[in-house]
This record gives sequence, C-alpha cells and structure tokens, in this order.
Amino acid sequence: MRRSVQAAILAAAGVLLTGAASEMTVAEFLAGMKKAESLGPAALLSSDVRALRAESDRVRQLYVADITRQKKAGGKMHSCPPTGDRPKMTGEELRQYLTTLPPAAQKQPFRVAVYNLMKKKYPCK
Repeated sequence: MRRSVQAAILAAAGVLLTGAASEMTVAEFLAGMKKAESLGPAALLSSDVRALRAESDRVRQLYVADITRQKKAGGKMHSCPPTGDRPKMTGEELRQYLTTLPPAAQKQPFRVAVYNLMKKKYPCK
C-alpha cells in the first residue's frame, strides 16, 4: 500500500511539473473564466481562479520586463504604454478582447494574446 501511495504522489508531481512548464492557451484561460463565473462568490476560493490570477500575473511581469528591456536598449518597441505607470487593463477589457478572437487564435498562448492586446491598446507613434 505504501508503494501505491508513493506512486500516486510521483504521478501527481509529474502532472504538476508538466503543467507548470506549459503555457496556458487563450481557450484554457477563457474556460477557466467561465468556470469561475459559474461558481459565483465561491470562485474566490477556487484553485481555478488562483491559476488564472497566477497566469495573468506571470504574463504581466513578462510584458513589463520586455518593455523595460526594449526601452533600455533604445530599439524598436513592441508597444508604448504610458511612461512611469504600469500598463493597466480591466478584466472586462481582457475578456472582451479574448472572446472576439477566432477559434484558431484561441489556440495560441495567453501570453501572445495579451501582448497583441497591449500592442493594440498602446501603439507606438
């Protein structure tokens, strides 16, 4: 019995490690949002909401780091958010953009979609 418990723990760890290494797609993000909405107030305690928040935070940190690096390098910028302020986006704004993407585009990583939205929202002049 002890071996079966150990095997189950190792299998779960393998799944968690594999999942952490892959990026969430737009479709997966939207499915998580839909599931969270169906939970109502209980969504605040949901692991799905924590996963969505973690992915959003991760992508935001990557975006800010990329923009900062591009500014320092003095080259072409991906997008031009207001200086001295972190780029802002509401959840509703994000949802509207993601739901308007065609099914083929919903297969792309969530990160790519957010970068595209930021380029649209903060174009460089």
